[in-house]
Amino acid sequence: MISNRSVPTDTVLPHILYRDLAEAIAWLSNAFGFVEHYRYGDPHSGAQMSIGKAWLMLKRAKHEDAIPKSLGFGTQSLTVFIEDIEPHFQRAKTAGVTIVEDLHETVYGELQYGAEDLDGHHWLFSRHDRDLSPDQWGAAVSHAAVLTPQISPMLAVGDANAAIEFYKAAFDANVLWHMGGSEHVVAGLSVYGAPFFLATESPSYGTRDPAAAGFTTVRIELFVENPEAVQRKALAAGAAFGSPVMEHTHATIGPRPIRRLLQGSVVDPFGHMWLIGKILE
Repeated sequence: MISNRSVPTDTVLPHILYRDLAEAIAWLSNAFGFVEHYRYGDPHSGAQMSIGKAWLMLKRAKHEDAIPKSLGFGTQSLTVFIEDIEPHFQRAKTAGVTIVEDLHETVYGELQYGAEDLDGHHWLFSRHDRDLSPDQWGAAVSHAAVLTPQISPMLAVGDANAAIEFYKAAFDANVLWHMGGSEHVVAGLSVYGAPFFLATESPSYGTRDPAAAGFTTVRIELFVENPEAVQRKALAAGAAFGSPVMEHTHATIGPRPIRRLLQGSVVDPFGHMWLIGKILE
């Protein structure tokens, strides 16, 4: 499947109606931390916003009776998955958002809260807290779900705790989980929604910190909206300069034989090379 930077989703993209588009954009930014991507229409009648990996389209309602607050009820609820759910909940409360469900753990293993926005739309913000099979909490399973396989790199580092702090400073990494003490650590992180693992090097298991080994056999490719800004931030956090961000053209096999991208690189303090880029077409 080809990607499209104007429609960044592979599954479901919700469209939400609001009476006042500009007011809704400002409210969602302040209350929930959504970031505006673009506006369109003449005059502006639509917009796209995102938070984490969640994207949504906003549209100006043509009729007042299309808004849940005017109807007195809503027909849908939106769920957005947030890693830092606790501070997100506090942010919403501080902004004066109407909370309809306090932060709590559900029977099916989600830590979540419910809120209502300025036009009456119902939102659930949630984090996966436990991995539970549906039959563990009383659901009747008709067809067992098959989860999409996922490959995530595990980076060997000499000092895992120092590496966690570096990736947080350089790439705004989120720590998903952390195991171990000061000597041997295994942790899961995500960078711009992409998960990866890191672990203290263990020669007995065949893993070495590339900086100590003197070479690396794997490069990590990170695709972002602004490669130059991400590279500058990584360098400021202590990465070594690899190559400048510049346009590259590659011939490929597939529906698009030519691929253009911006890409540069850094080497992190533990010897791993990161290629930071953005696909142009």
